[in-house]
Amino acid sequence: MEQKQDKMSFSELRSRAQAFLRKSPDNSERIDFSSRDVQRLIHELDTHQIELELQNEDLRRAQEELVKSQRRYADLYDFAPVAYLTLDEKTRILEVNLTATEMLGMPRAQLLGRLFTDFIAPEDQEVFYQQRKKLLVSRLRLTYDLRLRKNDVELFHAFVVAAASSEESDPAGQCLLMISDISRRKEEEFERLSHLKDRYRAIVMDQNELICRFDPEGRITFVNDAYCRFFGVNPKDILGTNFLPNVHEDDMPLVQDHFRSLTREEPAKTIEHRVYRPDGEIAWQQWSGRAMFDREGNLVECQAVGRDITQLKQTEAKLQSELKLRQLFLDALPCMAILVRYPSREIVAVNKEAGAAGAKPGKLCYETFGKCSEPCPWCLADRVWETRQPQNTRFWAFGLYWDTYWIPVNSDLYLQYAFDITEHEKTKEALKEAKDECEQLVTQRTLELQKSHEQLLHSEKLAAVGNLSASIAHEFNNPLQSIMTIIKGIGQYANLDQKEGELLDLAHQECKRMAGLIANLQDFYKPTTGKVEPVDLHAVLDALLLMAKKEYLTRKIDVVREYAGGLPAVTGVVDQLKQVLLNLLNNAADACEGGGTITVATEVTSRGKVAVRVKDTGVGIDPENLRHIFQPFFTTKSAKKGTGLGLAVSYGIIKKHGGNIEVQSERGKGATFSIFLPINKVK
Repeated sequence: MEQKQDKMSFSELRSRAQAFLRKSPDNSERIDFSSRDVQRLIHELDTHQIELELQNEDLRRAQEELVKSQRRYADLYDFAPVAYLTLDEKTRILEVNLTATEMLGMPRAQLLGRLFTDFIAPEDQEVFYQQRKKLLVSRLRLTYDLRLRKNDVELFHAFVVAAASSEESDPAGQCLLMISDISRRKEEEFERLSHLKDRYRAIVMDQNELICRFDPEGRITFVNDAYCRFFGVNPKDILGTNFLPNVHEDDMPLVQDHFRSLTREEPAKTIEHRVYRPDGEIAWQQWSGRAMFDREGNLVECQAVGRDITQLKQTEAKLQSELKLRQLFLDALPCMAILVRYPSREIVAVNKEAGAAGAKPGKLCYETFGKCSEPCPWCLADRVWETRQPQNTRFWAFGLYWDTYWIPVNSDLYLQYAFDITEHEKTKEALKEAKDECEQLVTQRTLELQKSHEQLLHSEKLAAVGNLSASIAHEFNNPLQSIMTIIKGIGQYANLDQKEGELLDLAHQECKRMAGLIANLQDFYKPTTGKVEPVDLHAVLDALLLMAKKEYLTRKIDVVREYAGGLPAVTGVVDQLKQVLLNLLNNAADACEGGGTITVATEVTSRGKVAVRVKDTGVGIDPENLRHIFQPFFTTKSAKKGTGLGLAVSYGIIKKHGGNIEVQSERGKGATFSIFLPINKVK
């Protein structure tokens, strides 16, 4: 059949060609050909005929493929799972597939030529108009949702993909639509949103906070149960109305300004104001307002979340009242007073006197009031918290004498107030002196007798040692010199072997040591003259340690010397410095009960002073005794062993020499006394 059609097509083509040749003007003249030319021409015509037949066959096959493709395209177009529509510039339907006919509920013949807008819900006409306008301007593919009518009655949700026609031959304004029915998805979304809304509503309704929402005109769109309970209203009575709580008249402008100030740039703010309860009582509320805007920046709705802060305000008012009372109490005190938080030492309140002295609320008491970088040494706040009892002490600070009290107030506050009793102390001292004059007949006489007795004993000891020194010098020096001369002569003239020579040298050295002991003994017990002169502290220490050597051996005390090389001399009164060092060594020995070690060290400090340290491994000093250690008549020894004047006198001597004396000790770990003297400087 196909071959017959091909032959018919070829015959028809041949007939058309012959007719064309007959009409051609070139055929008016005949041309004579030779038989050879005729044969060549016939061959070329046969070849050309075969080429034409082959081309015709290719065209036929291409036409068949095109027909098949058109059928496939038509099937794909008609039976696609989405609706396809082609609209002209007036939105008339030019083309539509079968899916679209089913979706819109009309046959193709009825749809072609109708306006697509006839099938759009009235509420979505503006959406389609704006989207089509945007499409024709941008020429970009757009997507949006529409509600369409099926059978011109039933509404369904559709998802639309719109594109402008890309064919140049198509009129301007022609567009293509691909539509999907999303009603099922919308229903599922609606169900999910309904479920979420129910959950949200349940959560919101169960909140203790007051929650309400209202539109831009102020009409209530939502309230929770807590809101209704607080204001005593029924939600049915206020929904859709311009209900406004009974705000306190003084706070109404504040509330109005609050909601007017909500903008897209600053949509959330918080406010506190008063309202009247249904029973007429005034309550304080805190509201957090939030405005919600659409994409164009238009206000859509406002939400406010509030809570009752009446109790908080009452507590704040009570606290302020307490602070005022505390301040009145502080200001009424005739002294400097501060209220301090423990343990931070932060000042909470001050009175006028304390403020004038530098105390400031919010600052640390020891930094402003005490002018220290750490808690003041005299502060007893820690003791207050240990004992939960008031504490009191007196001390000198800033050139004044203070009577200070620490009183616990509550779990973290204490009151500290201080009286300047400098003048009172001076008056007290004057009265004490007057009183002492009356009692001096007994007390002073007793002290004088005791002092005279001690001086007598001291004088007798000095006299005895002086006499002993004189006797030693008289009785021993001359024979000792003779012995040394004899030893020297034996060494020069006797023929001694090496061992005998070593023994002779040893005897000569011991004689020299004995002479040195006698000289040191005489020098140590010379009466003080008050003469200021350079003092070799190493020599003084060696002399003192030599004199105490036997006592140390008896008491099982070891001595360690840690002398600095090249220690410069200090300028002072040698007898007084001996007295100080002797006192420190005696105290160290007394502390080493049952034996121990005394370390004597010297050095030159970075501040250019000579330091002498006497360290023992004795019992140590209790912390509470350290602050009194240099006070007159204070002693940790028994009455038989000390009067409490040794360290006080030593302190005065060192101060007169322009130096200072310090002590470091821990109970059970010994003590270290250090004296610091300037080089070549005496005050």
